[in-house]
Amino acid sequence: MNDHRSGGLFPWLGRGQLVGRKGEQHDELVAARDQMERLVRAIVEIGSDLDLDATVHRIVHAAMELAGAPYGALGIRGDDGTLVSFVHSGIDADTARRFGDLWIGDGLRVDDLDVQPDGAYSNELPMRALLGIPLIVRGADFGTLYVADDRPGHVFSDAQEAAVRALATAAAAAIDNARLFERERESAKWTTASREITTALLSGDPQTGPLQLIVNRALELAGAEQAILLVPKEPDLPAGEMDTLVVAATAGRYTSQVIGQQVPMDGSTTGGVARRGLPLITHSFQYPIEGFTDVGERSAIVIPLVADGTVLGVIAVARQPEQEPFGSDYLDLVSDFARHAALALALAAGREHALNQQLAQADTVDDALQAAVEELRRMWRARRVLAVTFVTVPTSGAERADRTPRVVSDGAPTRWVDLPAHTRQMLAELRDGDLLVPNTAQPGTAAIALRHPEGVLVVWIDLAEQRPFTLEDQTLLTVLAGRLGQGLQRVYQVDQQRETALALQHAILGPAVLPAGFAARYQAASRPLEVGGDWYDIVDLEDGRIALIVGDCVGHGLGAATVMGQVRSACRALLFADPSPGAALAAMDRFAERLPGARCTTVVCAVLNPDTGELVYSSAGHPPPILVHADGTTQFLEDGHTIALGARPYWSRPEARITIPARATLLLYTDGLVERRRKTLDFGISSVAAVVKDCRTSTLDDLANQIMAGLAPGEGYQDDVVVLLYRHPAPLHLTIPADVSQLAPTRHALRSWLAQMQLTPELSMDVLIAAGEAVANAIEHGHRHSPDGLISLGATALVDQLHLTVTDTGSWKTAQPAANSIRGRGITVMRGLMHDVTIDSEAAGTTVQLTARIPL
Repeated sequence: MNDHRSGGLFPWLGRGQLVGRKGEQHDELVAARDQMERLVRAIVEIGSDLDLDATVHRIVHAAMELAGAPYGALGIRGDDGTLVSFVHSGIDADTARRFGDLWIGDGLRVDDLDVQPDGAYSNELPMRALLGIPLIVRGADFGTLYVADDRPGHVFSDAQEAAVRALATAAAAAIDNARLFERERESAKWTTASREITTALLSGDPQTGPLQLIVNRALELAGAEQAILLVPKEPDLPAGEMDTLVVAATAGRYTSQVIGQQVPMDGSTTGGVARRGLPLITHSFQYPIEGFTDVGERSAIVIPLVADGTVLGVIAVARQPEQEPFGSDYLDLVSDFARHAALALALAAGREHALNQQLAQADTVDDALQAAVEELRRMWRARRVLAVTFVTVPTSGAERADRTPRVVSDGAPTRWVDLPAHTRQMLAELRDGDLLVPNTAQPGTAAIALRHPEGVLVVWIDLAEQRPFTLEDQTLLTVLAGRLGQGLQRVYQVDQQRETALALQHAILGPAVLPAGFAARYQAASRPLEVGGDWYDIVDLEDGRIALIVGDCVGHGLGAATVMGQVRSACRALLFADPSPGAALAAMDRFAERLPGARCTTVVCAVLNPDTGELVYSSAGHPPPILVHADGTTQFLEDGHTIALGARPYWSRPEARITIPARATLLLYTDGLVERRRKTLDFGISSVAAVVKDCRTSTLDDLANQIMAGLAPGEGYQDDVVVLLYRHPAPLHLTIPADVSQLAPTRHALRSWLAQMQLTPELSMDVLIAAGEAVANAIEHGHRHSPDGLISLGATALVDQLHLTVTDTGSWKTAQPAANSIRGRGITVMRGLMHDVTIDSEAAGTTVQLTARIPL
């Protein structure tokens, strides 16, 4: 057996004389020529493609052909010099990896691995002959090229070794070129992804939040197995006081195990990266994260998301154990991506930004453009800002016909023809280029094109000083341009959608006329369409009870309103079929599961008996109704509560029962009323309960206004809001013929209503007598000349007062007590029994208002 560690490039060409007969000499020359042709062909082929993966596969197959070997492999080394991955042919991956245990040096040729006397190669490899040649790229060892043969007696010749060595030299250059190309391509991918992140964050897509978007792209670009994004648990704290990170977004494997995991800032790898603000490549993590760091060692890169010195989060991306480790050259790529993502994330999260506010308040496209131009000029302290709209008009005879561009500037009005010719040409070229890509070719200026509802808009900024636009400038410009494009589109569509929106609002929000005893308010966050996913409904059931529903579909605007209309109609129909809140919600589960956009709708459904005050209710993930008693005692109706609709169909929906006491106020609402940034939901619910308690003596309409005004944030409600109020018992309304025969039934109806008020017997009797006198006077005096007229009686209960109103269509006769000691004393009786009596007589009739105080 021979172990060959030497040999020239082409040893058969350096021989001084040929041995044997002329025929043999001729055969050897032909063989040498053929080998040379194969080598040249192989060198040309391996350099014909800059794709790294295709190149290494070509190298392996070319080496096998030149050596006449059935097996080949190419081991690739990592930054630390170890063989981390193999490209192989004819053998399995495990055998190829075992080649890496052999010491190659500057080259190795073994004729028979099985008979090595000193056991130097006793690896039990299923091979006999082996040839291994290192690949040196710019002085760096990229890896090792192997060819092997398991045929008995077969050995690799000097000529074959020389050919493989020559191939390895050419392969080194091809690999170097392919690696350079791969780095450029990888860099372009990360740069493109950075731009996509910036642009995509502007869409506000509810299906993919900004954190999830960033972690998805990081996983994809790194070709990794798993990625997580951690954010500070309390982001409002100063950086030095943050003590915990929480996993807010995941991609790849084990997502359900990892999400929500918490990691301390101190003593953890991710916390250390957040503190230092520098990326890190590692194979192990300090502090375990279940489902991420406990799945075994593997190469990972940890990148901070920092903008303006503020830690927004940390991305950790891990490859599979058998994948090539991250190289140090990845740090620059990922760091640039993280800078873009962090800045875009910070800007996208800043909804209070002045430009966003201007766009939200604009009612026309021209107003929005003017506001945007002025805001951009202030932001960059620019000398001048122009917004040029290229309006495209489709025509039948040409692909498009362009109108004269419209120009909006931050100074005096400017026309297109007044601009210099070179400026007009530059703006026109930008119109035809890529959208949302900043152009900063000329120092001191920047321009960007974006979609306009009528064509293309080009924004041009002329800085006050000749300085280049930085990365942060470009990212900010891209973000603001995207927001501007969205704002213009929204404003443009408003006029077309307004009538549809108003029709939807009147058709599906709730009944236009509420039953007695109720008050409702609705306010949408999606200005100015004033429709959204929240709704309320009041349904008169066949058995005399009343169904109350308040719900919240996911989303805002016309899309959410359309889903809401279907959900509301389905809920109403189900209650007509079976007036059971639990049964209705159980059936709604199956409906919401099948209706796109309806899943995760929250709703509280209640059925009220207005005579007894009994309330049966069930809640699907909705905030609890609030009951405030007359004495101010507050009760949260938290029973009968389960998860939102459609989350788990075929679940039973429990019901709860309560009897609403006299003069108590019931509030049903949506979460837009009580959810606030940096405040817990319990805080918001307690706040609204306090308003109801403090204002419980108001009328229901006044109370509804006080709730909406008292809880409104300074910047306005950021979500749709519904408020539905009921006070027990509901007001009494009677209309009777002006005939004395109606006195008894009227007194009976009023007595029954007063019984629900839970007044003292003495106060109830005083009210009955005073009301009887008012009705008797209306019959006798108001309709003495029109006995076929009508009289109305209304009674309303507040917490501490009782109001009665009696109205007729006549005028009362002046009382004369001296002439008749019995008749004419009705008014005196009323004033003696009530705390306040007001009588208004007009040509159209007389109205008597009686007020009694109710002790608390």
